[in-house]
Amino acid sequence: MSDMRNSTFDQEGILAPSDSACRKAPGAADACGSRGETAQEVPATDGLSAEWRAYRDALSAAARADASAPFAPGDARAAVPEPLRPGKHAVHHSYIWLGGLSAMGAIMVAVLISMVGSIPSLIEDIPAALLVPIVLGGGLIFAIVLAGIAFFVQWLSWKNLRYELGPSEFALFSGVISKKRRHVPYQRVQSVNQQAGVLQRVLGICNVKIDTAGGAANEAVTLRYVRVSDAEALRSELFRRKKILLAGGSIDEFGTAFVGGEVVPSAWIAACAGGDVRSAAFAFGADASIFDRSFDAPMSEGFAVDAAAAGGAIKVGGGNVLDGADELLGDLRGVFGGQEVATGAVSYESGLSNKELFFAGLSGAAGHFGVIIAGIVGLAGAVVQFFQSNIESWIELAFDGSAAADGADVLGGLFGSFAWQLALWAVLSVLALWAFSVIGTIVQYGGFKVRRRESRIEVEHGLLQRTFHGVDVDRVQTVIVKQSFVRRLIGYCELSVGKIDSATQDGQDKQMAARGVVIHPFVKMDRVPELVSGLLPEFADMPQETVKPAPIALRRAIVRRGIIRSTMFWVALAAIVGRMVLEAGVRAGVLSVDPGTFAILEIAFAGCIALFVIVFALNVIDAALWHRGSGLGYDDSFMSVTNDGLSRRTVVFPRKKIQYGSLVTNPFQRMAHVSIVSAVTAAGVGGTTEQLWDVSDEEAGRWLEWVRPRGNAQGETSFV
Repeated sequence: MSDMRNSTFDQEGILAPSDSACRKAPGAADACGSRGETAQEVPATDGLSAEWRAYRDALSAAARADASAPFAPGDARAAVPEPLRPGKHAVHHSYIWLGGLSAMGAIMVAVLISMVGSIPSLIEDIPAALLVPIVLGGGLIFAIVLAGIAFFVQWLSWKNLRYELGPSEFALFSGVISKKRRHVPYQRVQSVNQQAGVLQRVLGICNVKIDTAGGAANEAVTLRYVRVSDAEALRSELFRRKKILLAGGSIDEFGTAFVGGEVVPSAWIAACAGGDVRSAAFAFGADASIFDRSFDAPMSEGFAVDAAAAGGAIKVGGGNVLDGADELLGDLRGVFGGQEVATGAVSYESGLSNKELFFAGLSGAAGHFGVIIAGIVGLAGAVVQFFQSNIESWIELAFDGSAAADGADVLGGLFGSFAWQLALWAVLSVLALWAFSVIGTIVQYGGFKVRRRESRIEVEHGLLQRTFHGVDVDRVQTVIVKQSFVRRLIGYCELSVGKIDSATQDGQDKQMAARGVVIHPFVKMDRVPELVSGLLPEFADMPQETVKPAPIALRRAIVRRGIIRSTMFWVALAAIVGRMVLEAGVRAGVLSVDPGTFAILEIAFAGCIALFVIVFALNVIDAALWHRGSGLGYDDSFMSVTNDGLSRRTVVFPRKKIQYGSLVTNPFQRMAHVSIVSAVTAAGVGGTTEQLWDVSDEEAGRWLEWVRPRGNAQGETSFV
């Protein structure tokens, strides 16, 4: 019933459903009966009339029925995504055949590698005429048997893999022989992330990871091969239930919420009531005034896209050439993707412009620079080894001081033709690798979107391999602004947030946890306040940095960065000591070194010293920039730490997110009357420490007083 006209009042003055309202509930018509007969058979003992009690029992019976059974055309229950239905649920059936193919391929590769050495002995006694048929037939039989085993094992795993949303926790059941059951309380859910490879995106399935925010003590829960629509519904439902329980409410077996005297039927109960949300709410204990006010969609956030809410988002940052392709792939949703599920209203959204996308690709490709340099070094080593004899003969001639012209001729012949061509091809290969890396990174950031959806931040990107990462604002610990040297020159930065992470064995996830959640890979510095205000208004109050390192910190920074922590300093020191020992040994006649080797060692020593001088100069510049630009700021609610240098990193976090603060000093710092200011947050796995070195003792003491827990009116202490 949608209004008062679909209902009647019984003799006790309580609103009761009409006969037509009873018939709206699938499977409830028999339980409702006629109003007069039901009122005579069942007394009203819980504030509801007999008819309303029968209606509630009918709804409960319909809700407990087999939720996976086929429904009649037009039945509202058929539109409810499977995760929103009661009971245990299976992942998509592609778990069997797609996972089986993956397992089969891995096993075949391992078997073939292990059989490489024994293949010649197996085929040596086979006649040549029968070799091809036997090999092909044996390989086919082997593949069929292997496929049967792989798919059967995968089917058994799928049959025993189920998940369930209970009143207070998410449960995952797995294991064929050794059964395993994992429970995740809704209050501990930090993020529900999705990831889909190229084939998975075509099929409309993905992997879902539920981050439990347990730090180093817990691992995230992963569901593989889930339909995209089911993943969206599961994410929405998990956050809905978390919100209800954190508000002090409760949830029944059907997902209906009871919060502060309010009753909000779940999507499943609303569907069992034929869409009559008011009647369902009243039957489960809501006040009769519910019929006098408007009633929006249930707290499950519905199971259809809320176009009006989505259209109200504030979108900034423009788009790029890849957004159209990503939107097309998103609209198609793959073979099994299903209907799009609304997951809440978006209040702010931003993307990447063409320029930002291109430079984000360049900056991402810079991460592979070490691999490219390693390739150049390896290629150079191969060239040197190839021409080793020519180089040694030229060095010996140069050392003896004879035939300098002949040495030049040898050198010219060495690098006159083939070597230069090889070097040219090496340069072209490196440039090609760099270009492919840039293109790959641009495709990786294709369709980039960052948005604020209710109390969550969502980041998704990837034109082919799609990654979705969401985090509840309550779990965000820090806002991080990072600038490399090149980005500082052009006024851009990377904006990310640090959050509590669960322990994981996935290398990619570990790297993400160390880096934080990147909410914009390449953004102009003057846009940072706008992005933070739109995505994280809770962190928009950045304090002014007034505490700087002490004057003596510059000298200490030069010593620390240029000598103590400099790898090149210790390498150069080892080279100097080694050269002195070698020279002393040669003069004493203890060691004998041929002239060619000695000349090579001299060249290596000179290069090592020159490299140390260059690195030391850069370290001095880095220390000077650090001393000039680093700082510490704090006010009533927030703290910020900036560590400057050739690169710059600023971290902002609320005072209430500080786990503890401390001052650390060593004997040399105590002599210089400076301290290390350390604030520990829960970001990452096991916490993250933000530090500023060599703050004067006076300023450090003031900060320590600021960070001390404060008493409240009840005599309790906190960082708030």
